[in-house]
This record gives sequence, structure tokens and C-alpha cells, in this order.
Amino acid sequence: MGRFRSLRKFLFALFLSLCALLFLTVVASKIEQHLFRRRAQLLLSQVQSLELRKTPWPDAQAQFQNWGSSREFGNSCDTHECSLTVTLNEFVFGYFIQRNLFVKLDDYFRWRLKLSYNQGPFERMEYSLLQAYVRLGGHPARVVANIGMREGVVWSKGFHVEIETYGHPVGRSGNDRMEFALLASAYSVSRFERHFGGLIDPQLMLHPHYSIGRPSGCTVCVAGWTMFTPYAAPADIHRLMELNLSCLTRWHHCLTQSDIMPVAWAEYLAEYPAVDGSRGEVACSPSFLEILGRDSANIAMVEILNYRDTVDPQGYHSGVAKARLLQRLKGVTDWNVRATREVPIRGGNFRENLKLPIGTRLVLFRSRGDSSEEWIASWSPCPITWANEPNLSLIRRGIDQDFNASDKLQ
Repeated sequence: MGRFRSLRKFLFALFLSLCALLFLTVVASKIEQHLFRRRAQLLLSQVQSLELRKTPWPDAQAQFQNWGSSREFGNSCDTHECSLTVTLNEFVFGYFIQRNLFVKLDDYFRWRLKLSYNQGPFERMEYSLLQAYVRLGGHPARVVANIGMREGVVWSKGFHVEIETYGHPVGRSGNDRMEFALLASAYSVSRFERHFGGLIDPQLMLHPHYSIGRPSGCTVCVAGWTMFTPYAAPADIHRLMELNLSCLTRWHHCLTQSDIMPVAWAEYLAEYPAVDGSRGEVACSPSFLEILGRDSANIAMVEILNYRDTVDPQGYHSGVAKARLLQRLKGVTDWNVRATREVPIRGGNFRENLKLPIGTRLVLFRSRGDSSEEWIASWSPCPITWANEPNLSLIRRGIDQDFNASDKLQ
């Protein structure tokens, strides 16, 4: 009977010890997460305070000088161009992404016992512990900030947040809860063409210098982004970079883009019905030629020598023009000035016969690709871009906004 009582006391003491250890672990985790959140908020505020095309690079460097080993300069920094990145890892996130004790134990026993497996028992234990940590309210996370300089002035900046969370991902069928990554990014670009694969995203007709969206393929994650050019209004940039960093410490997990980027995502949802699926429903923006000048990789002024139109069984038009290149406005490295060639041309509306008259001069646009890629003569709902001085002036103004020299070479 005495032994039973002793065993019962021992088990009860063990239970209390485990509960105390779990409690202390959770408390320590929460304290660490709140400290991490404070550092992330400070970093975000520093990035937000930089005004693109105006803040001197020495002032930006002075703001970021206290980040120590978290700060890293780009490989090709000089007096003309430089970049700076600050990376903050939450403790658990930082531990699990490195070659930690669990990985080393698996490697040791794999070598010692001459075993062959991809995922060892210690790595599976590591993943189970991570899952338990997240389900108990932990938030493994990473924050990355970056800024870029050109000719002594800040020209680019960005902020990225990645949080491991637990719940039902938005847009996923079924009711299963799971662990997944919640991602939010806000960053500047020199042009948008490379991000959308086309020449004008419908959103840019509403606001030519920024766009909000999400990736088309994100299987075990929920992600959202905002992109803006250095010519966007500072108030717009600040609003687009308003990220909800309370997601780093909340007891209830953040699960959606609205949770992590509430201001930008509310605008995205409000605009989505107008821009989804139909370019024709969005009015032609007065600045569309500037947009085409900035976002197109190749722009050519040509003279039409001949034009023929064909229609497929579905009623879609495609044309081929014999054209002479008069001037390379941007890119067009595969076509010599004054040379004549046959080029595929289409309008923004595939059911449109362009009916290009012989002898007319117009401006053609093309995203990156080989010489067989179609050129765009118009972008629905905008008219054909004739090569007159008002149009050329607007296009050149847009070309000047594509500041990134490396982009222009791609």
C-alpha cells in the first residue's frame, strides 16, 4: 500500500512538473514572440519611412546600421548601385531551417548503422514537435526587408512576412484543418510586364503605379502581395505596406490575406469584380500609353507595307503584317532598323480585324520572347497606337520610368 502511495505521489509530481515545464515553455515562447514582433514592427516602420526617389542613401544606411548580423549588403555594391537586406527569424523558425540537432542525429545513425532513408525518425520527431508548437499557439516566422539604391538615392524597397499557421486555408475545399504558410509581400518594381506575362494588367487602368494580387499556384500556403513603382504616391505606398504584424503574437491564428494585409486586401476585393476575366469592362486609362512604355520589354515604330487578316472557326482574328522597322523605342534587339519582315500582329480584342492600311505608321508592343511572338497593336479597350508625336511623347515618358537597366536588357 505504501509503495502504491509513493508511486502515485511520484506520478502526480511528474505530472505537475511536466505541466509546469509546458507552461514555462509557452510563456517563454510568448515573450520571445512579442519581442520578435517589436523588432519586426520597428523594421517595417523604418522601411515605410523611406521615400522612393528622394531619401539619400546615407540616411537610409544610418537607419539600418543597428541591425548587426541581420543586415547584409548586396554583392555588387558601388557608388552607383547598391542593395541592403535585413532578415529576422523567430527563434523556432530559425532553429528548424538550419542543420539542427535532429538532422545531425539522423545523419549520424544513417552513417553509423549504414541505413538508407530520406526522412529519418529524428526528422519526423522534429516535424511533430513543430506541429505541436504551432497548434499550441506558436508562430514560427520570418521577416525580410530590403532597400535598393541608384545614384545615391533610394529607388526600391520591400517587406516580406512568412508565418507558419494552423487552420483551414481560405479557398481550399473540405473542412480539414492543417498547418500552412501565410505569406504577405509589399515591394517596388520598375515595371509590371514580367509579373503578369502580358502588357497591361486591368488593375493598372484603375491605378497605373501599383497592383494587388495573389499567386495562381500556392498549394500549401495562402499568399498576397502588393507591388508599386517608385512613381506611386507616397501615401499609396505607405498604405500598401500596412501589414498586420499582430499575426506574429495572436492566440487565434491569422489565416487569410485579409488578416495579414487588411488595408490592401480590402481594396483588392472591392476591385476584383471589375477586373476579373474581362478587360473590356475597365475603361481605357488616360495614362495607358505611359503604362505600355514602362511595362513593355520591346517597343517598335513600324511602317505597314502589307497586311492580311485570318479568322479561325471560333471567330478569333489574327493578322500578319509585312512591316519595316523605323525606330527601336525599347528593346527589339532582333530586328534591324530599315529591315523588312513579316510579323504576327493582334489587337487587344481577339475578335477584332485591325484593317491596317498600307503606308500607315504605328507603334507595336511585345513582351519578352523570340521573334515569332505576336506584337500588340492595341490593348482592349484602348485604340490602336498610331505613331504620332503625342503618342510617342507619352510612350517615351513611360520608358523613362522603367529605371532598372538590368530589366531593359532582358
